[in-house]
Amino acid sequence: MSASTNAGPEIAQRLRKIREQILQRLQRKVPQVPDFSPPSLEPLKNAQTSASRLAVAIGTVSPRPPGLANALIQTIQRSLARMLDWQVRPQREFNQAVAQSLAETAAVLEATQKSLESLAQSLEEFRRLAHDLFQEHDSLREHLEEQMKLQREDVEEQIKRQRWSYEGTLLRQGTALQEKIMELVQNELRLLRQRVAAQARAGSVHLAAAPAVAPGEAKATPVPPLDYYQLEHHFRGTEEEIRVRQSFYLPYFRGRKNVLDLACGRGEFLELMREAGIAARGVDADADMVGRCREKGLDVAQADIFDYLKTIPDGSLDGVFCAQFVEHLAPEVYITLLAQCAQKLAPSGILAVETPNPECLAIFSQTFYLDPTHVRPIPPAQLRFLFAEAGLTRLTTHFLSPAGAGLPLIPPLAANAMEADKLKVWNDAVAKFNETFFGGMDYAVIGCRLVSAARPGAEVPLA
Repeated sequence: MSASTNAGPEIAQRLRKIREQILQRLQRKVPQVPDFSPPSLEPLKNAQTSASRLAVAIGTVSPRPPGLANALIQTIQRSLARMLDWQVRPQREFNQAVAQSLAETAAVLEATQKSLESLAQSLEEFRRLAHDLFQEHDSLREHLEEQMKLQREDVEEQIKRQRWSYEGTLLRQGTALQEKIMELVQNELRLLRQRVAAQARAGSVHLAAAPAVAPGEAKATPVPPLDYYQLEHHFRGTEEEIRVRQSFYLPYFRGRKNVLDLACGRGEFLELMREAGIAARGVDADADMVGRCREKGLDVAQADIFDYLKTIPDGSLDGVFCAQFVEHLAPEVYITLLAQCAQKLAPSGILAVETPNPECLAIFSQTFYLDPTHVRPIPPAQLRFLFAEAGLTRLTTHFLSPAGAGLPLIPPLAANAMEADKLKVWNDAVAKFNETFFGGMDYAVIGCRLVSAARPGAEVPLA
């Protein structure tokens, strides 16, 4: 996470520097072409014309009107001009040279003026082209600025997402690590409780008087303590799987006010009750089970089931739930338990008891004998009879957790496999076998206490 945090400002700084360099190169103004107004050549041309005319006039006779006197004057002037020709010839040649120089100078200046005008036109065209080019550059610069802005935002967004991803990964890893640490701590606490309980039991055994043993009789080996929490964790299923299975009972307990879960275990049923807004509590004798329930914030007491039932007033419960417990008891014990549960129920209160189904032969090869504390399976008909003996009515039996969901069923034969009468007998036998061997591995009997005469019609129908 630190690497991504440091890389973000560095990349943004580099982008800003590149952007400034591009802007410095593009932000240049087009130089303005100065206005060109060449001077007029007319005065020079007029001076050249006058000089040429005066150069030609040197040594010539001015014209005069006709007449004898004027003719005489003209003759005298021409004679004087011929006599003075040797003196005025250099002046005339000089004037002619000056006039020629002025003429050539005017021609050169005129050509230069035309060249400058052509150059000014070229510069104007170049200025227009440069102006158009810089306009394109301005447009390109704006486009680059927009692209750089988008790229910068995209880079910042990617950096942000990477940072979030790294932070989320670290958070998830931290949470998983914390959960693992808590699991290890809970396991250590559970093992510590077991050791303390085992030491307490061992101390009580040492303090108690040893029973008399007849000569030759072997001493009984004490049964080591069983980690029942780990047994359920390995063989019964996860807590989430048990919650899914026990959600079947929600319609029967919805609307109840005072529900008791006997041998509540890890508290899956109590969690369902809490989520449904049903007031429920539990009792279990196993300290690890009770500790797990209290970690979830459930109302659970650690006590012997029968001792706890003695503290509950008769007719005060409107619901009792007991799953996977009666098969751990001897017959006389679970018969007594059912009678006490019925006695604690209020009118219209219901009792639901779940236990392995011995009519499904798969339990004997798959699940029942995995638990060494199981005493014997209870047939569904016997449990229904005991419900009725305890005064419960409107009994229903529900077969749950079909074995066929995890084991292959025997398929029936096709219609043309054999003769029709034999085929029917065979397929009926296959269906009966599948029902017997692959039926519900668990079953539940649900009964309702009779409504007293003082409260007619108060019975709540079972779902």
